[in-house]
Amino acid sequence: MEQTRRALLASVATGVAAGAGCAAPRGTNSEGGESPYTRVYNEALPAIVVVHTAENDRKVGQGSGFAIDPRTIVTNHHVVDPGSAVTVRLADGQWADASVVGSDRHSDLAVLELDSSVSVPETLSFVAAPTPVGAEVVAIGAPFGLSESLSRGIVSARGRSVQGLSRFSIPAAIQTDTEINSGSSGGPLVDLAGDVAGVVFASQGGNVGFAVSAELATRVIPELRSTGSYDHSYLGVTILTVEPQIADANGLDRPRGVLVVETTDGGPSDGILQPSITDSGDADADADDGDTEEPPANGTEPTPPSPDDPAPEQPQSGAPAIPTGGDVILAIGGSEINNTDELSRVLALETRPGQTVPIRVLRDGKTIVVDVTLGTLPDA
Repeated sequence: MEQTRRALLASVATGVAAGAGCAAPRGTNSEGGESPYTRVYNEALPAIVVVHTAENDRKVGQGSGFAIDPRTIVTNHHVVDPGSAVTVRLADGQWADASVVGSDRHSDLAVLELDSSVSVPETLSFVAAPTPVGAEVVAIGAPFGLSESLSRGIVSARGRSVQGLSRFSIPAAIQTDTEINSGSSGGPLVDLAGDVAGVVFASQGGNVGFAVSAELATRVIPELRSTGSYDHSYLGVTILTVEPQIADANGLDRPRGVLVVETTDGGPSDGILQPSITDSGDADADADDGDTEEPPANGTEPTPPSPDDPAPEQPQSGAPAIPTGGDVILAIGGSEINNTDELSRVLALETRPGQTVPIRVLRDGKTIVVDVTLGTLPDA
């Protein structure tokens, strides 16, 4: 009786929906067909590999990767860096030795070449245009060593600067809520057309993961294949996004651009861009403290205060002063700069070392243009 009643109610509910001009809800599967996730998974899986690294015949690392041609694999630098011997397991179960033909710690990318006796049956291509925020994507790899795993989500944001393996951030990164775990690194973040939007490299937990964007990867990977390395542009500055408190302290009419806090001694911007000064003796003392790590200096931000620190308006001994008096970078070349992430993105995607770029800055209340010849990002 109860079963009949439930069936009747379901029938009435469907009839009401139809009578109101509404379609009844449908699942992801199209009628008689497979889901788009299943289709992308089945098409991409033959190109996905598991990467093992070993040192002195002992396994020291594992990650994921994918083929861009039958014998060329893309993965992360941090996946292959720990060991001297690399082996790859294909989706069909075959194993192959691989050699690292190029690797770059600043973008966390590496390119492998398979032993000539083995080739991957399918390959993946990078997207031709940036994948927009909100687009659905899937990650395919070996989280926790569980090979051939798929997770799905969306592109949550673009243009993030994410702490990498060096003291410099990885620029122009994709943020995604796709589940990313240990072992996923090096695998592809694929859109529903089957193209690679990015190379998975990090997770911060809480459904916040990151991938090296296709825009950066397609600049770096060809040079890794041809020369084994990649040179990134280096401006040699430490900067802060100009937020309201910084704008007020510097007498700006509104928050805009990024403030030059420091320039690296002998770096590309030394003597050209004007750094900030502080009027806090305590802040200077902190900066000279041998236990204080020098902040990164290529368009990245100094370490922010802890959320537990008192709010700025609360007096406290030794509180860092808001830097004042430095140049405010408004544009590099033809690209407007509104925050630190944008400056890092422009350097990474629109410039090369040795290039002289015009930088529009606000200095002492006047807008001027200075030319800086970019250096090469140091390894340290």
